[in-house]
Amino acid sequence: MRFFIYLSLLVLSACAVKNTTYSKEINEISHYATLEFEQNTTLLPQLSDTVHFDEKAYKKHFFSPWHSSFKNIKAKEFFWSFDIYKNPKNEYYFFNKQRIPLSWFEKQIANANVSQLGTINKKALVIQNSLLKNFPTQMAILKDPFKENEGIPFDYANDSIANIGSAVLISHYSKDKKYVFVQSESGFGFIESQNIEFFSEERVKIYENLHFLTPLKEKLPVFKEDGTFFFETRIGSLYPYYKEDKHYFYGKIGKNKFRIAKNSAAKFPLQFNSTNLKNQISQTLGLPYGWGGYSFERDCSLLLRELFSGFGLFLPRNSLPQKNAFAHFDISLLNNTQKQEFLSKFAKPYLSLLYLKGHIMLYVGQIQGQNSVFHSIWGLRKSKDERLLLSQSALTSLEIGKKEIKNEDLLLSKLAEVSIISLNDTEKMEIERYLENFKKSEF
Repeated sequence: MRFFIYLSLLVLSACAVKNTTYSKEINEISHYATLEFEQNTTLLPQLSDTVHFDEKAYKKHFFSPWHSSFKNIKAKEFFWSFDIYKNPKNEYYFFNKQRIPLSWFEKQIANANVSQLGTINKKALVIQNSLLKNFPTQMAILKDPFKENEGIPFDYANDSIANIGSAVLISHYSKDKKYVFVQSESGFGFIESQNIEFFSEERVKIYENLHFLTPLKEKLPVFKEDGTFFFETRIGSLYPYYKEDKHYFYGKIGKNKFRIAKNSAAKFPLQFNSTNLKNQISQTLGLPYGWGGYSFERDCSLLLRELFSGFGLFLPRNSLPQKNAFAHFDISLLNNTQKQEFLSKFAKPYLSLLYLKGHIMLYVGQIQGQNSVFHSIWGLRKSKDERLLLSQSALTSLEIGKKEIKNEDLLLSKLAEVSIISLNDTEKMEIERYLENFKKSEF
C-alpha cells in the first residue's frame, strides 16, 4: 500500500513539474504583448480643457443620408470591391480556411442587382444594429488565414456598423430581397433588409426633431414593452425618447417601444468632462479588436468615432480623414526623443489624435510618467507575417513591445502626425514655429 501511495505521489509530482515547464514554454513563445499598465481609467489624468461641441453640426452629419440622393450617381463609385474580388490574382478564404471560388463571387455580384442603383431612393431607419458590407453577404471574406496579420478578424467585406436608430437612404434591393444598398452617415454598403423600416417625409421631420439619448453602458440588453429582447446598446449610438420619469427614459424605434434606466443612458449630447469621458473609455476598454466592425466590435477609427459621438463631435469613419478633420502637424522628421518632447509640450490629453499609416490613437496624457494612448489595435509588426498581438482596445505607451520588436516598428517610431481637435490660432502658430526649427536644421 505504501509503495502504491509513493508511486502515485511520484507520478503526480512528475506531472506537476511537466505542467510547470509546459506553462513556462507557452509563456516564452506567447504571441501576445504584455500590457504595461493596469487597464483601469483611474490611472488617467483629469481633463483640463473646457470644450463644447456643436450638437446641431453633429445632427447634420447624423441625418445627412436623409438629405442626399442616389440620382445621377455612377455604380463604379460604390461597387469598387467587385473587381478586386473577381481578380484571380487575389486569393480570399472563408472562415473555415477554404479558398473562396470565383463562382461564389460571381453569384453574389449578380445578386447585388447593380443595375437597379438609385431606383428606390427612399428614406429609412435602421431598426437593429447592422453590419455595413461592401458585398451582399454575411459571410466573412478573409485573406490568408494562415498568417497572423490576416484571416479573422479581417473581414474585407465589412466596412462599418449602422447602429440602431440611424438614418439611411435606400438605393435598391438585392435580387433575393435579403439586402438593401444604403447610404448611412458612415458610408455606403449593404445591410440586411429586415433591419430597416421605410419612413415617410412626415415621419422624417418628426424624427429629426426628437430628443435623443446616448448610452452610458456597452452591450446592455434593451427590451421591448412585452419583455422580449430588442437590441444591445453601443457606446456612441443615439436613441430617440419621448418621455422620462424618475427611473427611466422611454423611447421608440420603428414600431417598438423600449425603456432604459437612467443610470444606463443620458441625454444627448453628454457634457465633455472627465467623469463622462472616463466612463465612455471604461465601457470600451478591453473589447476585442474588430476590423471594419467585425462581429460588431471596433477597429481603431471606429473606436474613436463612437467614443466622441456621444459628446456631439462627428468624426469621419476612417483614420486618414479623421486625422485630416482637424489642425494636424507632421512630426515624422523628429526622432523618438523629440517626438516624446513634442507630445509632452503640445499634445492635449483627450483632444489629440496620433496618426501613423493605417492606425489612429487618442492621446490620453501621461500614465506613470509615460506619454500614453487609448486605441484599438490588432498587433505590432514582428516580421512580414508575424504580429505581437494586443487584439483589443487598450491603454498603452507608445513604446509597448519594445523588448520584443524592432525599434523601427514601435508605435512611436512610426508616429507621423498629430491632430489637435481644439486649437486656437496662438497655439497653432507656436507649434508651427517649433516644428519649423527642426525643418531648418535639416539643411
